[in-house]
Amino acid sequence: MPLSYRADTALSPAARNLEGASPMHSNRLALILSLLFALALSGAGVRADTDALSFARGKRILQPFDYHGVTLEAGPLKRQVAEVRNDYLRIPDDDLLKGFRARAGLPAPGNDLGGWYSSDTFHVFGQILSGLARMYAATGDEACRAKATRLLQGWMACIAPDGYFYYSRKPNALHYIYDKMVGGLTDMILYCHSVPARQALRRITDWAEKNLGRKRIYAFNAGDGDTEWYTLSENLYRAYLATGEKRYRDFADVWRYTEYWDLYARKADLFGVRPNGQRTDAYHAYSHVNTLGGLGAAYLVTGDRQYLQTLANAYDYLQEKQCFITGGFGPDEQLLPRAQLAPRLAATHNTFETQCGSWAAFKMAKYLLTGLGDARYGDWIERLVWNGIGASIPMTADGKVFYYSDYNLSGASKRNIPTGWTCCTGTRPMAVADYDDLIYFKTPDALYVNLYTPATVRWKVHGTAVTVRQETRFPENDAVDFVVSTAQPTLFALKLRVPGWLAGPITGTVNNQPLKLAPDALHWAQIARRWKTGDRLRIHLPMRLRVDHFDPDRPYPAAVVYGPVVLAFATSQAATARKIPLEGLETALVPEKEAPLTFHLASDPSIIARPFYSFAEDERYLLYLDPAAADRISYRDLKFSEGWNDAGIFRFSNRIGATVEYTFEGTGIRWMGYSFDDAGVAEVRIDDEVVGLVDQYGPGRNLPFDWKFTTLPFGKHTIRITVTADKNPQSKDHYLNMAGFEILGAK
Repeated sequence: MPLSYRADTALSPAARNLEGASPMHSNRLALILSLLFALALSGAGVRADTDALSFARGKRILQPFDYHGVTLEAGPLKRQVAEVRNDYLRIPDDDLLKGFRARAGLPAPGNDLGGWYSSDTFHVFGQILSGLARMYAATGDEACRAKATRLLQGWMACIAPDGYFYYSRKPNALHYIYDKMVGGLTDMILYCHSVPARQALRRITDWAEKNLGRKRIYAFNAGDGDTEWYTLSENLYRAYLATGEKRYRDFADVWRYTEYWDLYARKADLFGVRPNGQRTDAYHAYSHVNTLGGLGAAYLVTGDRQYLQTLANAYDYLQEKQCFITGGFGPDEQLLPRAQLAPRLAATHNTFETQCGSWAAFKMAKYLLTGLGDARYGDWIERLVWNGIGASIPMTADGKVFYYSDYNLSGASKRNIPTGWTCCTGTRPMAVADYDDLIYFKTPDALYVNLYTPATVRWKVHGTAVTVRQETRFPENDAVDFVVSTAQPTLFALKLRVPGWLAGPITGTVNNQPLKLAPDALHWAQIARRWKTGDRLRIHLPMRLRVDHFDPDRPYPAAVVYGPVVLAFATSQAATARKIPLEGLETALVPEKEAPLTFHLASDPSIIARPFYSFAEDERYLLYLDPAAADRISYRDLKFSEGWNDAGIFRFSNRIGATVEYTFEGTGIRWMGYSFDDAGVAEVRIDDEVVGLVDQYGPGRNLPFDWKFTTLPFGKHTIRITVTADKNPQSKDHYLNMAGFEILGAK
């Protein structure tokens, strides 16, 4: 049954297939990341202890602590929060405000930050406000509040009389940037109690109501001024909940993504023919998960449980059809039919948009946890805390962030994106601050534990002050202790999430006395008693090695998991996959005595598996295993001359004389790449002898390309490919692209 909201969205013909939308030119990387893969970021959560909830009609079964009362203790999450907080506090205010001031004709000291920030591409200023406001609420760090307040004041001075507020006069995504500013100002209202933020929100909305286009094109609309309009409803509903001003609720109603949301409501095929006769081959992944936050916010505003049920349907679909074992999704930033995802593991290094994707999932799971009370929604949060954003490497001082997680079957590594201040630099501080709000939830009579990590919570149970301190080295150890302190003995329940990955029942003791723990229908294990100061609950969460098959009907690709932690094999050789037996894994992999969650292969101790989160920048690894990929060589392992650019799935160049070469052992070699309408002709040499002139031209974008040479004697050979000045008469340029090689006749 369709949802009851208004279904009057204007529609365009089916969005073009993103697989064919990769133009090749000298600024290819910027185009791919800023135009084809536009990203949407927005905020979530309304403070449980503010007047904002007086405007909500949707009831929460569980209440979040909303960044208040929870303190992270020493451990990996606290370390990452401190790292991110320091990264954003050290960005000079004048640098962040420079473009706004210049556009407004004001003195503009400071330096241009460069990258997407200076080009006004999916601008992150509003998200930085959000991140600082949430960091302040979570940590109590006055420096975060003070910086956010200064930035707000400086930016407000640049708002034009008509409400125009963008960084420049040529922003690339009006709806997107307005959405982020609404989120930032709402967070300033909620978490910094800013009165000026309320005024600014009214002023920019005056402009937006008059000027934002309302074409509301379905799916991804690259190059259109209405880019990612469909993420707007969530933050506008949040603005209504924070202020009670009906205009924000009314404006949110305009941007509801009715046709797309209804696919989940009806449990329909996202890629099938829709009732209007149109179909879509691929969706921009992050924004089409992020828009689902609008369902959660709409439920809070309206109380209509159809929104919540639709969100639950979407969650189940994403887990079953789109997610990798890490919790990540969207290779090359696309939601695709399930059958197309495994081949992408071999083709791309851009497997998961990590910061933005983790943020969207955190929000979605939090709406479901609080709205439905089912602990199973916490499993996605946990997977991403350890294998998603929690596994990312630090940002650089010039704004280069860990944009993509890489699960490539031929070998992978962690790298920051070469462009500064992309959308993920805006999402990163919001998502990391959210750790604080994902650990514990509450009802008047119970404390719910969602994440197992060192953290203390302070709150009141029927007027009595209670503190619970969680002490653990989880997931490196399966033991978790909860130490209670109360003003007086107090009756309440501790409810523990029972993870889906458990290798056996949770066991536990209270003050060394054994107790029985069994999950209820909503996947919580309860200990209800009259607690007193000094009481200690200890639980054990049994874990074991297991294999996750991406396709249950096929042995490969496969990943190795221990509890919630995905392991990766430290190697630069894809052929390592052939040595790892999937059967009898617990015998084949031997624990390292001095290194938690680290194993070596019994038959070859040089092969080491350890947590994906432990890998540093540029360390090579295999996360997904597939022996069929053993003879594939990623472009990242080839030797390129100057003049090549990295598109994430291949390198490309139109510089005459630019070369790429590789030494291999076999009887032949296959060049992996794509045909384009601006491609040129390559000279191919093997062992310094010309074996062919290869034309990569094709009358379109990302078309199939296949060239191989198969008549070599077995042995070592060197292939060298050179960009020439020749091209097909119909070609627009003479670019070559290189995705890698496949070695033929290897032994």
